[in-house]
Amino acid sequence: MLAPTEQGDSVAAVVDRQTFILPRAVAPDVEVFAIGDIHGRTDLLRALLDEAAREPRRRERRILIFLGDLIDRGPDSLGAIDLAIGAGQLIGAQESIGLMGNHESMMRLALDVDAPWDVALDALANWLRNGGAAVVRQFRDFEVAPVDAEELLTVIRVGAPERVRGWLASLRSHWRSQGVLFVHAGVNPHIELETFLAAPWSTPLSELDEEAHWAWVRWPFLEFSPGPGGFSGFFVVHGHTPNDARANPSHADQIARFRLNLDAGSGATGLAKMAVIRGDEARVLTALGPTNRMLDRE
Repeated sequence: MLAPTEQGDSVAAVVDRQTFILPRAVAPDVEVFAIGDIHGRTDLLRALLDEAAREPRRRERRILIFLGDLIDRGPDSLGAIDLAIGAGQLIGAQESIGLMGNHESMMRLALDVDAPWDVALDALANWLRNGGAAVVRQFRDFEVAPVDAEELLTVIRVGAPERVRGWLASLRSHWRSQGVLFVHAGVNPHIELETFLAAPWSTPLSELDEEAHWAWVRWPFLEFSPGPGGFSGFFVVHGHTPNDARANPSHADQIARFRLNLDAGSGATGLAKMAVIRGDEARVLTALGPTNRMLDRE
């Protein structure tokens, strides 16, 4: 077991490793380190990255990919962003790729000066309801609370660090390696794949069809069994829905449905996952730390 990783008084360590064979493979010259939803849990992210850094290189190219939702709910979203920005160098990766989750899309819509004001205000309201308040508190320590949402939006647009804006602008909708597709939420098997993946990140939330968007979809993706052809030929590695919204999730069952879910519900469970994929082999590692309730009491 690894030495614990500390964040304030909280401690996280990798506590579980499981190996699976996937029905599709990544390119033969790459090893992919894919990290699921972190939600401001820098301690969990650090534990996973420390493990990745210790991993011997076994392929020519090492790729690090974040599946989205680094932010919100947890205690240190800015720390998680900063750690992600430097993570490629930390683990010796040739490329570090960030995917946009639905939480990043709400944040970017609120902060984007090119977004219509009413679209930004709606994004801000949804973002705050979904854990964004924890990030806003890191942007600005308010001595006097803003009088309304318009003042709050103005203040956080001014106060958002440039490195955060740059990181948001760098995020992608998806990434592929041979027969494996990496995307935040999943795909819709009833929509042509390229059309689905081309949905703009900037769709106003009032116009959003969650089932038709790569950052938001849950159904029919989670319940679908595509058969040996997979999802338009691909195996999908994703996050977004903690533990498939089930009491007893099974990676073996997911893999039989041509997908692997790396969202372990970090905000509520204190767990986060990373998959190390070489060829058709996936090793899933789980980091454990305190729950957010425990952190709130510290």
